[in-house]
Amino acid sequence: MKYCKIKGSYTIEAIFVVPIILGLIFVMIYILYYFHDKNVVYSNMQKAVINVAEDRKEYTNDKEWQQDMQDNLWIFKIKSGSISKDKLYIKSDVLAECDLDIPILNYFLKSTQQIELRDKYLAVNPADIIRLNAILLKE
Repeated sequence: MKYCKIKGSYTIEAIFVVPIILGLIFVMIYILYYFHDKNVVYSNMQKAVINVAEDRKEYTNDKEWQQDMQDNLWIFKIKSGSISKDKLYIKSDVLAECDLDIPILNYFLKSTQQIELRDKYLAVNPADIIRLNAILLKE
């Protein structure tokens, strides 16, 4: 039995390895951008709700709210959002979308990603409730 010694080529190996590695690098970068924008939207929402709760800012329409939510976002765009204040709660919601058409990335993930956040904050200062309760109990 004769053995043939065939030399492998680095070019052929690189054809298979490089696209996989590049695809994984693009996916990791996208995931970093995704989590960055998700945290930015959440912190923008908290900042805006605190401003509403302390009567520093009043949003007259949803467009103004959406513009405040868009600050510092890298890849996502705010599609919809609203804030409402009643006697007990401040309710807010935001929907952001990202549409990436990167061929390697689309193989691993959907081309359209969404961030949807809804939150409800207490509009009444708890210290005021305790003081009011103490006053009512004394009478």
